[in-house]
Amino acid sequence: MEDQFIKYTYPIAKEEGGSEIHMMWTDTPCRLTCWNWGYKTVEAMKDPKIECIIAQHPWLENDCLLADIILPSNTKLEEEDIATTAWAVPYDSVMLEGQCIPPVGESMSDYEIVGEIAKKLGMYEAYTEGKTVKEWIKYGYDGMKIQNLISWEDLNKNSYYVFPTDPDWEKAPAGLARFCQNPEKNPLGTPSGKLEFYSARLAEHFPDDQERPPSPRWIEKGLTHDERLSGERAKKYPLLIMSNHGRWRVHAQCDDITWTREIPTCKVKGYDGYLYEPLWINPKDAARRDIKNGDVIQVYNERGIVLCGAIVWERMMPGVVYVDHGARVDSIVPEKVDRGGAINLISPYNITSKNAAGMATSGYLVEVAKISMQQIEDWKRQHPGTFNKEYDPGSGLCFNAWIE
Repeated sequence: MEDQFIKYTYPIAKEEGGSEIHMMWTDTPCRLTCWNWGYKTVEAMKDPKIECIIAQHPWLENDCLLADIILPSNTKLEEEDIATTAWAVPYDSVMLEGQCIPPVGESMSDYEIVGEIAKKLGMYEAYTEGKTVKEWIKYGYDGMKIQNLISWEDLNKNSYYVFPTDPDWEKAPAGLARFCQNPEKNPLGTPSGKLEFYSARLAEHFPDDQERPPSPRWIEKGLTHDERLSGERAKKYPLLIMSNHGRWRVHAQCDDITWTREIPTCKVKGYDGYLYEPLWINPKDAARRDIKNGDVIQVYNERGIVLCGAIVWERMMPGVVYVDHGARVDSIVPEKVDRGGAINLISPYNITSKNAAGMATSGYLVEVAKISMQQIEDWKRQHPGTFNKEYDPGSGLCFNAWIE
């Protein structure tokens, strides 16, 4: 908790051994779609200061498209590992994950990929500590200190172990019961030891932060944000766009599944045969813009343009439009127009407040307009290479569309 009150500067001073970033190595390459103002990320990754970008990933997610070198990593089905499931299921458990299929193509596990780089740097022994993958799995088991519950031999035989429930679990106090009964003897971890509706820490460290005050309250707009329908920018961008995690994907993963792409609320087929990301819009807002169900439309603000397919229905209230988060990027005009429907490309850049580095992308201002065939043809003439990528309507852009 205290780390948020430590001020860091970039770059670290040269006299302290610091430098600007010259290389990026990512194994979670989906920032363009999953974070704020993806076009700003594209700009940063293409900056001449970044001399090399390496991405390792199984599915060629969006940031891979900007990488100089792509290292194909395995899925969990292709490797051995040890895992716990306390966060995902009602019961705490540990399991040995066996290899279901051999590695596909030249793919390796993330551990093995880093090991190959370590070999090039003469650091392989230091990296692996002389252990094999199986020995590291055993090391994980040893570190769990569960030998008195299940032996290594039995865990290998059974492949999993579910931790038993404490037989006296009903005697354990619930939640904040002890604090409730005696707050003085059972204080909380706050400065006062009690429930705080006024944050003493925020008041002490950030007394002038108007967008994250000590007491929570509704803040319509502030120094870093003006994304409300009552704001000045709404005169130019009069619609509030919402973007939740949709039911058809996990971020950008699964955006290429053929049978879900056939569902009308997953993709909308345009006049050109391309499957566009749906934008939901109220009939009143659509009528004012001459937008009909199935039209190809542009969603835009000063940060860029994203193309979508219109779904016109009463499920959206007037003044609000909706696009699922997580579509794959398909830029047709570099750093300006995306055909894939990756709506976070034009979400706000600023953080939650000047002292809180969180995204503020839950609602922001846009305008929408029907895109003409003439505009599409103009873009094709201006950027022919971006329209000639190999494309399959069933699954989207193909591997050969990006990789040399």
